[in-house]
Amino acid sequence: MEKVDIVIVGAGVVGLAIAWRLSTLKKEIVLLERHDGFGRETSSRNSEVIHAGLYYPKDSMKARLCVAGNRLLRELCREHDIPHAMTGKIVVATEESEKHKLEHLFDQGNRNDVSGLRLLNKRSILGLEPHVLGVAGLWSPATGIVDSHQLMAFFAQSAVDAGVIIAYGHEVTGLQQAPTGYCMEVRDTTGEKVFIESEVVVNAAGIGADAVAAMAGIDIDAAGYRIHRCKGEYFAVADRHRGKLSHLVYPAPTAVSLGTHSVLKLDGSLKLGPNAFYVDRLNYDVEAGHQREFFENARKYLPFIDYDDLAPDMAGIRAKLQTADESFRDFVIREESDRGLPGLINLIGLESPALTASPAIAQYVEDAI
Repeated sequence: MEKVDIVIVGAGVVGLAIAWRLSTLKKEIVLLERHDGFGRETSSRNSEVIHAGLYYPKDSMKARLCVAGNRLLRELCREHDIPHAMTGKIVVATEESEKHKLEHLFDQGNRNDVSGLRLLNKRSILGLEPHVLGVAGLWSPATGIVDSHQLMAFFAQSAVDAGVIIAYGHEVTGLQQAPTGYCMEVRDTTGEKVFIESEVVVNAAGIGADAVAAMAGIDIDAAGYRIHRCKGEYFAVADRHRGKLSHLVYPAPTAVSLGTHSVLKLDGSLKLGPNAFYVDRLNYDVEAGHQREFFENARKYLPFIDYDDLAPDMAGIRAKLQTADESFRDFVIREESDRGLPGLINLIGLESPALTASPAIAQYVEDAI
């Protein structure tokens, strides 16, 4: 049986950021990933937005880690030439009845110490984005976009260079306490079972994080750890509209999501998404029948889009802790000593803004260790 100091489960952006951060501790660290490469699930199937921290209640973990992560991520991208752009974002109200949502976001963002927020009237919106319709808006200059693949590649390579072992194609199938920490049963690339003993286990398994917690003996329903999978689809916008938007443009948020928004890519191309609906199984197909819904939602604030401009693009699955009937649920990032599981750190429900927050989450986990 191989013995190491720390095992991290999951090579999404959060697990990779943790591996990068912990690599400075001079410990024996193994990062286990069931897929054949990093970021194969949620981390490669999202809007790649650097969020400012508008949407989360004051003093929540999402708010604190998003605002801190925004600063750390921007510094990291500048220092290591990771492709990104601070485009800024406009949240638009398309009806008078939505104005109160913008005012709420403005107040909440200020409470969260988000910098540069400004309420906009219709003329101000057109001054920033001549092709966007809205009766009112909220400007967030601290919002941007990042190449998530290059970010993950930086975390992975930096961790490996510092001595971390990343084992792709290795799936955790069992986890139990051992005299000096935890014994993990792992299925390797050949299908054989191998065993690893580790003093510390960091569960950053994304949409599978609740299953890993359950392996350790935690009642995930009693703990509030059960993940509810929420699918989000994206539609590409015809290339004839490339460059028509200079900023991210979002509608007023809904109870379930931030709304079907414009997704700017670093190459200037444009997508719409994501929508949001709960699913029982993993399926990354985009339902072509949803094109009408996307078109009608986007047409409210992007009048230049025609129905035939849209084409199915990609889909992702969010790891939500709240059900469709529940409101806000915060990140769970918790060392489990009080459950009799010292050295087990669970990260559950790390949906948006986890990409933005990833460097701050990694620092938080380092402090917990």
